[in-house]
Amino acid sequence: MSSNRIKLSIFLCLCMCLGIGILRFSYTALLPSTREAFGWTAQFSSILGSANLLGYLIGAFWAMRLPQTRVMTAYIQIAALAGILSLMSCAFSGFAEPWYVFWRVISGISGGLIMILSPSIVAQCCELKDRFKINFIGFSGIGLGVLLATLFLPYLNQIDIRSAWLILTAFALIISAILSLLLKDLKPLLSENAAKHSEDVPLNTVFFSLIAVYGCSAFAYVPHSLFWIDYLTQVLKLDLFWMNFNWILYGLGSALGAFTSYLCAKKLGNFTALKILYCTYVAAIAAAIFSFNPFLTFISSFLTGLLNPAVVFLTSYTILQLYGTAYKKLWSIATLTFAAIQLIGGLSFSALQHFGISYHQQFMIASAVLLLGTLQLFWVTRRHLHTAAQ
Repeated sequence: MSSNRIKLSIFLCLCMCLGIGILRFSYTALLPSTREAFGWTAQFSSILGSANLLGYLIGAFWAMRLPQTRVMTAYIQIAALAGILSLMSCAFSGFAEPWYVFWRVISGISGGLIMILSPSIVAQCCELKDRFKINFIGFSGIGLGVLLATLFLPYLNQIDIRSAWLILTAFALIISAILSLLLKDLKPLLSENAAKHSEDVPLNTVFFSLIAVYGCSAFAYVPHSLFWIDYLTQVLKLDLFWMNFNWILYGLGSALGAFTSYLCAKKLGNFTALKILYCTYVAAIAAAIFSFNPFLTFISSFLTGLLNPAVVFLTSYTILQLYGTAYKKLWSIATLTFAAIQLIGGLSFSALQHFGISYHQQFMIASAVLLLGTLQLFWVTRRHLHTAAQ
């Protein structure tokens, strides 16, 4: 790979690692221990999860409004700095509840900005033939971030929760410093290429179908993304070893997600790969219903970890491939939809918990919603391909 391709790959990988892996999913990993150490109620923990989703929605909307100029690099640096502060602020107990809500919102905003702006910068700075490989390497950063959040889980009984949050803060600081160095080299490329991109691209039912199933995956993923560790500890009563084992499986799956979808898409094509991934996703969420068998719980942990970055990467790349000149705008719409529906899902599942709906019933609802989204993708793409062949 050329020097520019290597820089772009590392840049996107670190952005995904920070924006999604650390700023969003670290909270899920550390939730049980933080709740116990800080004396939070289950209801307040759920509110913090929803606050992060609200911030992600705000960040996605904000990013969509930004021009495709060098200003995007400044916003990524600001978002990274705000993300560092949000992690550090969660390390200390004794503050009023609004303090933690505020910083979880800031963490979400940072993640939303980074999620949209970083692949948009890459799309403008790389050649068309390099996009697939750079995006695959880049979106693998989601799994890398989740893995970083799992590194010290086996040692949570030996270190305090403050140290765990500060370790994540140190990871984020190192990543942010590297990103600042890389952005210095990317700014001239962005400045040269920004004017070449137009956003006037006609849309069709395929795009809206992609958005629909992507939104369904956002809703369906909520029980695993926000409550999975809590479910393992509070409902299944797993001890620290088995809880850590499940989360490490989740992190390992996340690390392999983009690579799996890359191989599937390369062999089968984007749409066939997406259909297979979404069908597997439905089964992975449904597997959590059958908690009587620990093996099924392991499968659910691994596959849901794998499939979230897999479908995020392939959805992003498919939009880039189909509507390249309008990528930033359309990826913003996709991310905004994902964030809005995930926020609705977070509030909905929190309300279901309040009314006594069990986690098993929530997994059933989640898998049913994703199944509906997957079926419409089958129908629309089948009809579209049939029309294109005539």
